[in-house]
Amino acid sequence: MTTLESTLRNIRTNGTKCLIGYVMGGMRDDWTDLVRAAIDGGADAVEIGLPFSDPMLDGATIQRASLAALERGTSFEQVLDDLPDVSAPLIAMTYSNHLVSRGAAKFMRSLTAAGVSGSIVADLPFEESTEYLSEAGAAGVSPVLMVAPSTPDEDARQIAGAGGGFIYAMGAMAPTGRQDNSREDRWEFAQRLRSDDGLPVMIGFGIDSPERAFRAAQESDGVVVASALMDCALEGASPTSLMKTVAAFRERLDEAGQR
Repeated sequence: MTTLESTLRNIRTNGTKCLIGYVMGGMRDDWTDLVRAAIDGGADAVEIGLPFSDPMLDGATIQRASLAALERGTSFEQVLDDLPDVSAPLIAMTYSNHLVSRGAAKFMRSLTAAGVSGSIVADLPFEESTEYLSEAGAAGVSPVLMVAPSTPDEDARQIAGAGGGFIYAMGAMAPTGRQDNSREDRWEFAQRLRSDDGLPVMIGFGIDSPERAFRAAQESDGVVVASALMDCALEGASPTSLMKTVAAFRERLDEAGQR
């Protein structure tokens, strides 16, 4: 079991809700300070975006962050080389172009060498993930798989059983970023994926406020917060300011864990 998975399982066992933050690698000179700030604010793990020119599942905010990183000349390898030594597990978040162009074995070895504990390849179809899953297991990296509200229950259970780290429950069939409240009635599919001995289930996509995180946590083991943090970073927020933003999410999730 990877550090990522054991960390999140232990948090669930202790009756607390998990908080996973997100920082786009290379988006600013001080991006590694933003990673540390997210952890200091209470994030239990941090997704590290590996910039890509066509992030199709991401909304405007993450696209802007990715473009900012690319315009600074940031590469896949550079992000991994510059990853900070932190206490919380790190998760590489990227697209299949990085995986396919390097080959699954080399891709996974690169993550392991950089100290990354989990991997998300957002656009990789489950039907085409056999090699990816095998190489992740060999490298000791948790292959986090996504499940959407529209995924049939049997398929969702199969995906949940094949992945590692946690189950990424897409809170909406839409790009990342702000969503309208009417989509929240679709979160109950995440509840159906939960079990005491299965992978923790995290709702992501559209968790844009501490209050929405609180509501999502009623249906899940925790949340992924990405665009809300990158909005702050793109607007020039200092690491201290980002830490306070994360702390506001942490406070509401702690309240959710007490219900």
